[in-house]
Amino acid sequence: MIEISLYTLLIIYGLGVGIFIVFAIFNLYHLFAYGFLSFSSFFVTFLFLAITILLLFITYTYGQLIDWSATLVI
Repeated sequence: MIEISLYTLLIIYGLGVGIFIVFAIFNLYHLFAYGFLSFSSFFVTFLFLAITILLLFITYTYGQLIDWSATLVI
């Protein structure tokens, strides 16, 4: 049987979040550099950032409840 520590899943999740943040920064840069400066673009940007922050907060809240030193047996 294979045992995987849960913190390895946390590291994989952290890498995914890091890649998402890099793409989000590229997206926001291009929106502000080449997009139209209108209310709708600011609203969509605010909505994107608000949902991203909300999802990160929810995963942080639930992630605190997990014992990351435990192992997953496959």
